[in-house]
Amino acid sequence: MSRRPQPHAAQPQVQAEALDPLISTIMPPVPAPAVGLTRQGLARYAVGDYRAAEQAFRAVAEVAGHEPMAWNNLALVLVALGELDQAAAALRRSLNLDAGQFAPWMNLASALLRQGKADEAEAACAAALALDPASADAWQVAALARLSREDFTGAAEAFTRTLDLAGESAELRLNLGAALLRCGRFEAAAASLAAAVALDPTSFVALEVKQACDFIVAAIDGDMARAVAAYPPGLLATPAEADRVFKTALLYLDWAGERAAAGRVAQAWASRRPDNIEAIHLRDAALAHVTPRQPAELVAKSFDDMADDFDDRLVRRLAYQGPERLAALIAQAAQAEGALDVLDLGCGTGLCASFLRPYARLLSGVDLSAGMLAKAAARGLYDHLEAADLLTVLAQAQGGWDLLAAADTFPYLGDLGAVFEGAGRALRQGGLFAFSTEAADGESYRLKGNGRYAHADRYIERLADGRFEIAARTAATLRREAASPVEGGFYLLRKI
Repeated sequence: MSRRPQPHAAQPQVQAEALDPLISTIMPPVPAPAVGLTRQGLARYAVGDYRAAEQAFRAVAEVAGHEPMAWNNLALVLVALGELDQAAAALRRSLNLDAGQFAPWMNLASALLRQGKADEAEAACAAALALDPASADAWQVAALARLSREDFTGAAEAFTRTLDLAGESAELRLNLGAALLRCGRFEAAAASLAAAVALDPTSFVALEVKQACDFIVAAIDGDMARAVAAYPPGLLATPAEADRVFKTALLYLDWAGERAAAGRVAQAWASRRPDNIEAIHLRDAALAHVTPRQPAELVAKSFDDMADDFDDRLVRRLAYQGPERLAALIAQAAQAEGALDVLDLGCGTGLCASFLRPYARLLSGVDLSAGMLAKAAARGLYDHLEAADLLTVLAQAQGGWDLLAAADTFPYLGDLGAVFEGAGRALRQGGLFAFSTEAADGESYRLKGNGRYAHADRYIERLADGRFEIAARTAATLRREAASPVEGGFYLLRKI
């Protein structure tokens, strides 16, 4: 959706040393080795022979490593070769020699962004903007970095500044509209997206995002007929398209706190798709009809669909910290001596396996999603994996486990009564039960608008009473969602 700024071209700056005037009248001056190699490298770079260009620029760096542009030229060809770590290192060498160069800061920001290092990319952009505050390219890269780390408000501000400097552009209008949509400024998003479509009527992406935004604005206005009319006649008659449109609008409205509109959209979706278990569950969530759990088949399907990029999405983009925080709690009460029978409840792709394995004589995992279990198996750390409902597994267990772990599992289970009963049976005397929850106020649990459950600390205390002592607990951020922190509870219980 974005027009990425191109790397800034470098020109050789290594100059030949002055020659004796008498010699220069007899024969042409011979270029110093660095100058000749630089010209050779730039010539090979221009025709796409990047390996040859790399060899030339590395030779220049060896003989003229004190020249910032020697490292800049090397970085440019390394970017072209996709060797971004080395390119970033070369750019940092150049900037260490002269931090007042605009182009290397920009190229460093772009390389870091391509590596997914959004925070570092934005810092490099800030250095570039300190040198040239009116650079549209620098503002655009800053906007993309903010998008990458889900700072949608900051991204919208940076895209607006880019437009002010660069002028109207369909791609920039699309990016601004998408950022405004993600931070809940729906009317402003609709205006920007309308401008994008006007500038480029052939842009399918701009039209699709505009339709979603028009649907949302109409739902907020209470006009569901106008919302449906945002899409071509007949499109919403296709079940898969109806599911996509209604779910997308519902989640945006929930993130923005538009509860009434979310309720309208959820009811309309469930009415159109009464056989869709996700539509029914999210309707209950939007209308605050608390149910005991997400349907098991919905959980299995959702995680099967996410399995391929789950770790990247959760750990890098959403800054998930559950396993690390549970590991710290368990380390307070157990020795990593490989002597425990450990069961990972809702193990997913096995994000907890690396810290559970040192405690385990036997490490087993259970999950509803076959796709997630395949990823967990590929880690090679589990002794046994099973596709099953954790409630069924706990109901059948009889005092054979020393440690139960459940990281980010209970947000899919509202009523935890059966879980605690099963955990009490499954654990040996003195066994440990480590888990995380999404935090809630009050005395019980609640179903959130996104379909997940949050649990109050007092609810956990009540379930533990008579079965477990609370050995340790802490409150901390679990992950990000829609650019906002999701607060969690982390517990370590001991069977009494």
